[in-house]
Amino acid sequence: MRSPLFSRRIAATLAGAALISLTAACGGSGNAALCTEATKLMTDYSSSVASFGTDLGKYNEANQKLADSLKALAGKADGELASALNDFSATWASFKIDEKDPAASAAALQDIGKKTQEAAAKFGSACA
Repeated sequence: MRSPLFSRRIAATLAGAALISLTAACGGSGNAALCTEATKLMTDYSSSVASFGTDLGKYNEANQKLADSLKALAGKADGELASALNDFSATWASFKIDEKDPAASAAALQDIGKKTQEAAAKFGSACA
């Protein structure tokens, strides 16, 4: 049985992790337009997951859509930015919420958060 608290926890964790990337400056790098686009993807993602409530299937769809979008954007980038975007993409693609085992999904949040922070640090460096 899923509790509303579980769903809120997922939404808060995912949205918070995505917003970590917003701390990166999009200014001085040669990839400024790509940095801005990636930041917009993360902002749009965090806005959408906040409205999902207990519909765990929508989280999986949003995670995959974000992963695909970041992967496509990484194909346009090079160097550290491409690496950071690929890391973000792999992280979000790997996070699947199992509606039959929400406890396992909740346990995966810690690892997802760590990987997202690592990618966000790379992203910040590449976009500074």
